[in-house]
Amino acid sequence: MRFLSALLVLTILGGSLFAQGRIIIPRPPVDFKPNQVYLKSVDAAVELKQGVGNIILEQTFYNQSPVQLEGEYIFAIPDEAQIHDFHLYINGKKTKGKVLDGKEALKIYENIVRNLRDPALLEYAGYGLFKARVFPILPKSDRKIELSYAQVVSYDSGTYRFTLPIRQSGQGAIKDFHLSINLETEAPIATIYSPSHQVHITRQGEKKARITLETNHMEGGKDFVLYYTLADQEINAAVLTFRPRTDRDGYFMLLAAPRYESAKKKYVPKDIIFVIDVSGSMGGQKIEQARQALHFCINTLNAEDKFEIISFSSSINNFQNSLKSAGKDEIQNARYFIDNLSANGGTNINDALKRALQLKAKQDNRPTSIVFLTDGLPTEGEQEISRILQNIKNEKKEFIRIFSFGVGYDVNTFLLDKLSKDSHGNANYVKPGENIEKEVSSFFAKISSPVLTNPQIDFGQFRVYDVYPQKLPDIFQGQRVTVIGRYRKAGKAHITLTGKQGGKNRLFKYQVTFKKREMDDEFISKLCANRKVSHLLTQIRFNGENPELVESVKNLGKEYGIVTPYTSYLVTEQKQELAEMQNDVISGTAGASAIRLKEAQEVRKNKAVMDEESVGSATFYDAMTQQPRAAAKSSGKGAVMASRAAKKIASADKDMNMIITVQRIGGKTFYLKKGIWVESGLDMKRKPDKILTFLSDDFFKLSRKDARISRILALGEQVVFEWKGKIYKISNK
Repeated sequence: MRFLSALLVLTILGGSLFAQGRIIIPRPPVDFKPNQVYLKSVDAAVELKQGVGNIILEQTFYNQSPVQLEGEYIFAIPDEAQIHDFHLYINGKKTKGKVLDGKEALKIYENIVRNLRDPALLEYAGYGLFKARVFPILPKSDRKIELSYAQVVSYDSGTYRFTLPIRQSGQGAIKDFHLSINLETEAPIATIYSPSHQVHITRQGEKKARITLETNHMEGGKDFVLYYTLADQEINAAVLTFRPRTDRDGYFMLLAAPRYESAKKKYVPKDIIFVIDVSGSMGGQKIEQARQALHFCINTLNAEDKFEIISFSSSINNFQNSLKSAGKDEIQNARYFIDNLSANGGTNINDALKRALQLKAKQDNRPTSIVFLTDGLPTEGEQEISRILQNIKNEKKEFIRIFSFGVGYDVNTFLLDKLSKDSHGNANYVKPGENIEKEVSSFFAKISSPVLTNPQIDFGQFRVYDVYPQKLPDIFQGQRVTVIGRYRKAGKAHITLTGKQGGKNRLFKYQVTFKKREMDDEFISKLCANRKVSHLLTQIRFNGENPELVESVKNLGKEYGIVTPYTSYLVTEQKQELAEMQNDVISGTAGASAIRLKEAQEVRKNKAVMDEESVGSATFYDAMTQQPRAAAKSSGKGAVMASRAAKKIASADKDMNMIITVQRIGGKTFYLKKGIWVESGLDMKRKPDKILTFLSDDFFKLSRKDARISRILALGEQVVFEWKGKIYKISNK
């Protein structure tokens, strides 16, 4: 039997294009196993210039077997790839290869799937293929391959899409992954966005940017995707859609962002009120870090800004008793005031916030924010949470944003979250051991340059619904606003964005296309479901349980694999599936798909060691499954972690699966049940219309009918699904 070991190859592509290479061992020695030759590292250097990509890709893999091997390198090439040049270097030597068209390549792909008993390649069967011989692969040694090529980047409806596919490697995890992209365009860059991975973006002017991704133990089941758009306005917008079926409503994501450096050209003066807890519990390192954070904030103010500092414990103390301009004398005096802050006394939150709100009598042309930092519960003055909230509401200062920072676990998350929600601000939580200065400074840097306040989006005559957020946050320089929702009919839409800028009304117009059918960006549907669930849970938390809301949360959670207090059983079901899978791996009966899933779970365990609340960790699941707490009981570690996790999901713009035993493909949901991937909603009492043996001729014939079927079959060796009214069962027994 032939075996395959995965070797990662990356490429820039449009649409469904991928470029993952593999090494085939045509004549494996006795007792050779696929994982004996494994991917060790990937280093990709990409130059994107005026819509053309030049790629140099270095891949190192390791042969841990005791024998020398001869391999065959394969590299998929779809027709739309438009590759300009293609070179393969093995240890510095240029190696010739052969390019096959889709029909010739199809047989090779199917043979590999048969020999490996691994359906992962089914997604790519039918594409063109590049082949090159790799020899020797020495025992107990590294083998380095360098690939260089150039090709055109995909462009559609004002948006450039660039993908570095990872899935075709067939691995559940990639050990070392290093990517750097230098982006250069003819026009100013508007938005740079990756829905798949957390990238670091460094803007190097209006027309240049550097995008990097460096990670260890990366999940191998998700392609790297990057979008970028060019700017033709001060604030630019683009729309991405997902609609796999034309007989059902579609999903959309609207990305709006200011053009780089536009805020410096049109600076908007602002008013900032810092409200700092200096009660006894803030002593020691906490108060020192709070001082440093305040220093950073006031040092970034412009002379046109106005500010005030209020410190509170049992009593309330103002720095200057009014909002005053951030001139040199005022900043110098503020530094002295900050340096002399000391921690003692109780916590009078009610009076401190009322004092801050009373500094401004009415709304004017200047955006106004309160940065509120506390590490404790109210112990002085009004202490009843509901009455504090009502007192703040009675001030009628809805135009003032409240950005809260809860430090440690002894804070009331109901109070801080509700304050920020009602004022259209934000609540953040700093865990014990985290640096207060870093968290506050980083946040303040983001909100220090407002570009558009009180923004509103109007979709005109175009019918959309389930749009989140329901009220847009203010738009700041360097930040992107993401709007997600559903649409009923395809077509062109005329969208307007309005708001205030420096006392003036501003209006921006966009013409975008909501596509009739779009298959690639399935992540949008999951993000839309996450946003809706987050909204419903917030309603339940602040207004009490409602049977209709609870049922909606349950249905969405089940359909999209979202963990909530009402779908906590999903976590238990996953644990059971993974335990059974682990037993199969140990006994040697696990198939390639189960091994891949085990590797993906190991990635999550590694991430949890570094970040206890990473998606999929035990802490994350504990937080997401907590029932809503009453206002007076919303404190402690559990409450803080639940709020942090909820905010992470509510604001997420990355494609992430909470449950890896649930998959969404082409608008269908699949659950792994006793080793079988089963489409959700099927009547399991109904006999399948067709039962096909895994890797049979009929199995491959079915896979060639539609690309969506290939993606479904690539799930694993056993799948049950419906297609055009018929139920298919794939069995490996």
